[in-house]
Amino acid sequence: MSQVKPQSEQEEMKIENPLEKKIETFKNIIQDCNISFLIGSGLSVPFMGTLGGIETWLTGLEENKEISTELKQYIKASLYKSYFDVAMKDNVEILDFIYNENERVCPDCERPSKLIQTYEAYKDFLRIINQVLYERRSNTVNKQVNLFTTNIDVFFEKIIEDLDLQFNDGFNGVFRKQFHLSNFKKSFYQKSLHYDNIAEIPVFNLLKIHGSVTWKLDNTNIEFAGLDVLKNVINAAGTSDLIDIVSLSNKKWDDAKTNLTIEEIIEEATTKDPIPSTAEFIEAYEKLQVVNPTKDKFRDTTFNKTYYEMLRLYANELEKENSVLFVMGFSMADEHIRDITFRAIKSNPTLKVFICSYTEQAKDIKRNLQNDRIDLKDFHNVELLNPTDEFDLQKMNKLLFNPLLESILLRKNFEK
Repeated sequence: MSQVKPQSEQEEMKIENPLEKKIETFKNIIQDCNISFLIGSGLSVPFMGTLGGIETWLTGLEENKEISTELKQYIKASLYKSYFDVAMKDNVEILDFIYNENERVCPDCERPSKLIQTYEAYKDFLRIINQVLYERRSNTVNKQVNLFTTNIDVFFEKIIEDLDLQFNDGFNGVFRKQFHLSNFKKSFYQKSLHYDNIAEIPVFNLLKIHGSVTWKLDNTNIEFAGLDVLKNVINAAGTSDLIDIVSLSNKKWDDAKTNLTIEEIIEEATTKDPIPSTAEFIEAYEKLQVVNPTKDKFRDTTFNKTYYEMLRLYANELEKENSVLFVMGFSMADEHIRDITFRAIKSNPTLKVFICSYTEQAKDIKRNLQNDRIDLKDFHNVELLNPTDEFDLQKMNKLLFNPLLESILLRKNFEK
């Protein structure tokens, strides 16, 4: 006699995929188009975090002309330290994480469950997209996908390597890996051992627009440093008596349900007498080749040039005929990227853009677009994907990318 499934399982089986009717459209688009992804910090949640008010605080500090240079430097170091703790320090745990089907090891991880959750979401995403590229039916488009990301963490590099996938990250060399834009867009082919058959291998072009914790500057060259620079900052931070901005901000919210202001941070800093030295920490931190969350984002012309050259590559990809862009974990807050994206949307009628929202209301995305008086209803080639709340990478895989791959494989088997 067959067993009756519990009510909860029956209800789960009845739940339909809210994107199901769009899967056929996604399949037709992604099979024949140049594929790009624009990826923001939301995709590395819940493991990596953000410090929401950092740009406001740093801008307010820079505009303050009343406090001493020494106090201003101390507050700046405290803000950088808190931003570093939230968005960068835990990359050490990502790199130390060992994963296989039977074992998940991270000896020194403080938040293993969140690391595993984020890691597996990225892993599933890359596996699926790699398989989609393998199954592309058109010979007129290559088996490449562009990953444009403002994230400075190492999730992509770590998991691409763990899955043994091919990728271009802009670096070339063995003992001194140097970054050059000419290293992108390389194709890889494999020849069979016996019959000399040649097949193109899927490739991920990883373009880290805001830099990476693995980069360092040597004269005018960006070089690969692993996590050496990051670890130097960790060591320097350990010897500094800096304000814990995160705790201060959380306490203010818990007590008054309002955001911490730069004036309150300054008030807290003035209690330090004498003002602790920050020279060692600032020196170590400023060797990181990452875009800081300030209005003036660049410290040197080399990084400035690299940033704008990658934005140019981004613009060029969007200008190509028959291109598709998936925006994921990105609220469109960066004015440079937002401007380039919608300039391409307006000028290229063959470009299709899907903006994924974490929430159904998509208030953050709509608010940022309103800064440029952009209403998505005015653009036929842009679609907001907001099928459910908490539409994170795990749900994108479940509701969008995995059904897309299954549909492609189903058609392939049917055609056989």
